Amino acid sequence: MNRFLESIYFRHSCKLFDEDKKIPKEVFDEILEVGRLSPSSFGLEPTRLLVLRSDEAKAALRPLCWNQPQITSASEVVVFKSLQNDLVPPSNYTKQSTFRRKPDLGAYQAFCDRLGGYLRERGLDSYESLSHWSAKQAYIMATYMVAYASYLQIDTCYIEGYEKKAVEELYGLDPFKEQVSLIVCFGYRGKEQQQRYRISLDDLVEYR
Repeated sequence: MNRFLESIYFRHSCKLFDEDKKIPKEVFDEILEVGRLSPSSFGLEPTRLLVLRSDEAKAALRPLCWNQPQITSASEVVVFKSLQNDLVPPSNYTKQSTFRRKPDLGAYQAFCDRLGGYLRERGLDSYESLSHWSAKQAYIMATYMVAYASYLQIDTCYIEGYEKKAVEELYGLDPFKEQVSLIVCFGYRGKEQQQRYRISLDDLVEYR
């Protein structure tokens, strides 16, 4: 079995981390770099990361995450934030994103037409639907980071059980500009991995 597939078998939703074992900063910086290099729709890079390292920051978040022990036992807790209304063209953000690649007004207008058409066609130009779309981009980044962490024998846990509005208020976010899409904990397991159950490939895959 190749090493990457071994790391996927290693990965599980770690419910309790070893509080005394911390991820070295240079190692976690690699995980963050993998997130930075992950793909996003239209190359918009709408995800921003808030990394909680201090005990105080984790303790403030835990009550808003159904008091889950992963929050305070993990080495690093990453709050994935997603941009909102700035993603709808024309905006300064989409202009800067385009000009970073090619400083050309014609190219930017073409990009606005293409992105705007995409959002309208899929009904993503409303606040609620845009929130779902931007959150999906955060999940893409998180998946890359979690997969690489597993490759390094670092444990993780996706946290979807949190009070969204309260967490956004904790960090002073304007929900029309930015939302919390996901929280992921990183660290080293505090107990052995339990047996994991998955459907078979035959149940999962259909060939045509």
